[in-house]
Amino acid sequence: MSSTAPSRPRTALVLGGGGITGIAWELGVLSRLLEAGVPVDEADLVVGTSAGSVVGTMVRLGRVDDGLREQYKAVTELPTGSIDPEAFQQTLGQALLGVTDQQEARARIGALARRTPVVGDEPALVSTMRERFGDVAWPDAGFTVCTVDATDGTFRPLDADSGVDLHRAVAASCSVPVVWPTVEIDGRPTMDGGVRSGTNADLADDHDRVLVLSCGPELAVSPLGPTLPQVVEARRTAGREVLVVEADADALAAFGADVLSSATRRPAAEAGRRQAEAVLDEVRAFWTGSAA
Repeated sequence: MSSTAPSRPRTALVLGGGGITGIAWELGVLSRLLEAGVPVDEADLVVGTSAGSVVGTMVRLGRVDDGLREQYKAVTELPTGSIDPEAFQQTLGQALLGVTDQQEARARIGALARRTPVVGDEPALVSTMRERFGDVAWPDAGFTVCTVDATDGTFRPLDADSGVDLHRAVAASCSVPVVWPTVEIDGRPTMDGGVRSGTNADLADDHDRVLVLSCGPELAVSPLGPTLPQVVEARRTAGREVLVVEADADALAAFGADVLSSATRRPAAEAGRRQAEAVLDEVRAFWTGSAA
């Protein structure tokens, strides 16, 4: 009588957007988890949105510790930017008045994004990501970078099969509308994948076990796309495993009002380390399946 061994659960690590401080917090969380022997870097799929695309690249290239050390330096590796949350939300809210279709909503945000001019030969984010990561090839392990077409609002996840240079894909995913100019992908102006969702966690829907790092709470419902609460509810209703580690009050205080400021990178990274320590046993049990 023959027996078939149970297949290993397919795992996914979802890294959400959150600006420069979000990069620092996620690196803080991941560095502590890896240090404690929780192999989240072995995920079958990593999904990165905006800040998460930068961190996801570091995960796949084995550079989490290097990335963490950078958070303790005075100089940021990203172009200078700033954001006033209230003004930003007001601008987006005005653009979305009366919209009923999610893709059309994203296209309206794209129209705003396309107004930000490129200074120099190319967007600063492209130059920065090229310097940061070089012309390294996409990793062999599954990695998806989330972007949105700034002309028609189409959601465009990019991966090794997309034919797009990795550093350019990450730059596009980080191009926050009205802050930084769009990045050209296949001749199309392309912007931050966070325009659709802060995490785009639904891209990991066909994986058995999903760990999400979210840099802050998401709305229950959004006119732009699926929200993390919706994805979590659907997974749990279907009996599929998901664990969300959301930036806690300590982390949010460390972020400050401007998540694009490099001044709070170190406090954000340290907050990530502390939060990872607090949830370490829970994450280990979830990731290894010992909680089942």
